[in-house]
Amino acid sequence: MDKSSQSVQSIVRAFTVLELLGQSDQHLGVTDIAQKSGLPLTTVHRLLHTLTRLGYVERNIDTHKYTLGVRMLHLRGAVIDQVNLGVQSISVMKSLMRRVNETVHLAVLSEGEIMYIERVEGLQTQGMYTRIGKRVPAHCTALGKVMLAYSPDHVWQDMIARHGLPRLSETTITTEAELLAELERIRQRGYATDEGETGEKVRCIARPIRNYRSDVVAALSVSGPEEQMHPGRDKEVSEALRWAAELISARLGYINE
Repeated sequence: MDKSSQSVQSIVRAFTVLELLGQSDQHLGVTDIAQKSGLPLTTVHRLLHTLTRLGYVERNIDTHKYTLGVRMLHLRGAVIDQVNLGVQSISVMKSLMRRVNETVHLAVLSEGEIMYIERVEGLQTQGMYTRIGKRVPAHCTALGKVMLAYSPDHVWQDMIARHGLPRLSETTITTEAELLAELERIRQRGYATDEGETGEKVRCIARPIRNYRSDVVAALSVSGPEEQMHPGRDKEVSEALRWAAELISARLGYINE
């Protein structure tokens, strides 16, 4: 068996253990897990050791039995939050699309990149397809920059540490000084733009979405070909976006005091 096949097998076995623990209403011992999964005891020991070290499994020091760890709860909460975000956003996104006749995207920030989680295609921009789940560097998108602008400094610092500031076009920001200046401009005007910074001939405007804790948890954007989304439309589009972003934020419990 080659290394890639071994890696896939290990992942499948790890998820088998996690699913067993998740389905059980009580803590399980190593022997219990081995019997229910059909895995060798040595394999179960190794998997539990790794999963415990990562925080996805916890071991009771008195019974020496295992249950799901706190980190799994964080993952569960993140999934629920994203599903709720999409449900609360889709009708507003459709209304926004009809107001501006351009494509509307919803994205979250994940490990220094944006991830698209919802899309409503514009009537004039059919064919400008963005796959749900697609990830793009945050520093060269309106969605990413507006979330960075309203997040703690460690978020953009972590992004640079992970990915740097790669150049995707002539207009891409590639230095920390440029990025900080851009984030300050975004905070002053309340929205971000993407001036073809990903290398595509598309222009975008984005605003942040907040939750009940006032945290920026996502961003909403309007995108279209440069000739349709020219700077002369910035006021119109940014005001329509303000309405939509504030409505979604209110649905998530945000109170704008």
